[in-house]
Amino acid sequence: MSPSDRLLCVECGVDCGPSQVKYTCDCERASNLRLEPTAVFGSAEQFLASLTGTDLWRYQALLPASRDHGSHLHVGGTPLYDVGLIDGVNVHLKDETRNPSGSLKDRATEVALAVARAAGITEVVTASTGNAAASLACIAAAQKMQATILVPRSTPIAKLAQIRAYGAKVALVDGSYDDACECAIKLASAKGMYCRNTGYNPFVREGKKTAAYEIAEQLQWNVPHWVAIPCGDGSILSGIAKGFEELYRLGVTTKVPKLIAAQAASSNSVGSGFDRWTPRSSPIPSPLAAVPCTIADSISVAQPRDYFAAVAALGRSNGIAVAVSDADIHSASVQLSRRFGTFVEPSSAAAWAVVERLIARGTVKPSETVVVVLTGTGLKDPLACFEAETAVDAALEPAAILSPAVGPTNAAAGAGQVAA
Repeated sequence: MSPSDRLLCVECGVDCGPSQVKYTCDCERASNLRLEPTAVFGSAEQFLASLTGTDLWRYQALLPASRDHGSHLHVGGTPLYDVGLIDGVNVHLKDETRNPSGSLKDRATEVALAVARAAGITEVVTASTGNAAASLACIAAAQKMQATILVPRSTPIAKLAQIRAYGAKVALVDGSYDDACECAIKLASAKGMYCRNTGYNPFVREGKKTAAYEIAEQLQWNVPHWVAIPCGDGSILSGIAKGFEELYRLGVTTKVPKLIAAQAASSNSVGSGFDRWTPRSSPIPSPLAAVPCTIADSISVAQPRDYFAAVAALGRSNGIAVAVSDADIHSASVQLSRRFGTFVEPSSAAAWAVVERLIARGTVKPSETVVVVLTGTGLKDPLACFEAETAVDAALEPAAILSPAVGPTNAAAGAGQVAA
């Protein structure tokens, strides 16, 4: 990272100064760290020649920290599955469940904590509905940092168990995710802690953009037509957009993909804002949404923290935002498991539900390529995945039970024999 790199505000465009541990512009919107790849590499060939390793630090020349300050964990380098043609569309699944804590959020945490470690910081805090919290707890443990996590009281118990397993301090907030975010920012300010909040810390976006680098490289630097991304705060979407745009500016690729923001029907602030967006509409009005109610807790956000960057990224890519019902998410969850062998949490399933709809509508056309980003494992919220099963297949009782005495039998007759 060059000392000349700057933090630029995503809303007002003001230069916020040298890239260092800093969060917001004077206009109080999230800062956006904009590296200028051409200042690092004179050509695409030089960039390609710099690539080493198999994790996200393979791309360290375009990151705001170095491998030397990263953890010992293997973050990034996740598989891209080619699942064949579906109604003529080339479909690929980017499996981010293979990261250390089971979600794409590890990319953001790995880079953000490397920045913190380089600055000599040892205490970190974040607000989360679960995935970012588990990620921070995991990588902070590997970095020998003390992590404090603020989560809504409604956070799934499996996620809470994972957070506690890593030794983080956990505080339940009697309110929404948005309330937890405000509490984390105040705590960080009062205690001098490093705040990892999504959409607030500009360095988390730098980690997320590496997913775009990998997708392009795994397709032999051929950019797909579409990339579908679960969207809550909007930070994964804006980060992946940034990654593709940097590759394009470097001349490594010849285009950027159209982005698809996949949202739950009750948590569609980014999509609503995008419907009103034009290239000259700055600033974009802040969204006002009711408290979301969806099984896809990872994308359940009333006031997206990376709203401005996400909506602008959709516009630049000529993308689209689509919201789907919980019933559609349920169905998609079962399909991903049974059809492709990928067990993901409901927020990831939302991206597949949206892609199915766009293929059926003809928006995503035969012969086009679409990448669906699967952001988190189903082990994060197994109860919701179980409920997905009930919504699609009402027959929860097993068709047969194996009895040691008489072999397979029907469920009603065999239950007593098995118990015996």
